[in-house]
Amino acid sequence: MIIEKGSELKVLRNFCREPFEYFSIAELSKKTKISRNWMYKIIDKFKKAYLLLEYGKKYKLDFSNMFCQRLKFLFDAEFLDSLKMKNRIFDITNKIIFELDPKSVILVGSVSQQKMKEGSDIDFLVIGSKKEVPYFENTNIIVVSEKGFKEKYLKADDFVISALVFGKTIYDAGFFIRFYENPLPVFSQEVIQEKIKYCERLEERTYKLLKTDVEKAKEELLYLALQSARIILLKNKIIPKTKYDIASQIMVFNREFAEIINSLLRKKKIKKEKVLEYLEKFKNF
Repeated sequence: MIIEKGSELKVLRNFCREPFEYFSIAELSKKTKISRNWMYKIIDKFKKAYLLLEYGKKYKLDFSNMFCQRLKFLFDAEFLDSLKMKNRIFDITNKIIFELDPKSVILVGSVSQQKMKEGSDIDFLVIGSKKEVPYFENTNIIVVSEKGFKEKYLKADDFVISALVFGKTIYDAGFFIRFYENPLPVFSQEVIQEKIKYCERLEERTYKLLKTDVEKAKEELLYLALQSARIILLKNKIIPKTKYDIASQIMVFNREFAEIINSLLRKKKIKKEKVLEYLEKFKNF
């Protein structure tokens, strides 16, 4: 049998948790708290079963192997089953499958990374044709066509890359899983430039809102801050996580931005003058 011991299951779970990463024996030993001597035996067994790809004495699962594909689905299902809101997630997924007949349904966003806060929305990526999307309260359903997903993948769109790295597969008809066979594409300048232009539009919208509604302007400012932070991360070839992680992710690159984001996330009241001050900082980053 391929899996006979708990230690082997632990190693496979680690590979599936970070499906694009190559790990050395030392790294796997540290992550799983399994001795190096035993790790060599486990890796040797997996290599003989053709489960692994090797690069420079580092290893990752070979997702062209059907067994590895099934393992990814298994561990994602294990994660989903651990969530308190699992029944709601499965009910929504069944409705999506019935009404949209998609290729794939992926749980994304804060729930997929167990970073949800009180009132967090449940976010789904649905790959398929854009029919009328069913409505559910506190739920975001993002529908992308197969062609659109492939194009975004090739451009290294950060939402698509984040879905592949952090998302949990709820349903897949063999489309989404195939992307794990290849390395992640490098973030393109095209994507970064698109985000810069988008931030310029957000900035303009925030200035306009300041004239009529400071609270809404503050909400737009938070979105601008998060998008600006994502640009910093993409330029440094780092995959942005949830909005609650981004501040800590950019802390090493721009401490001031990180502090502003944390301040805005705390939803404290700020005056119009402070919004203007923050806008000037984001304009010049």
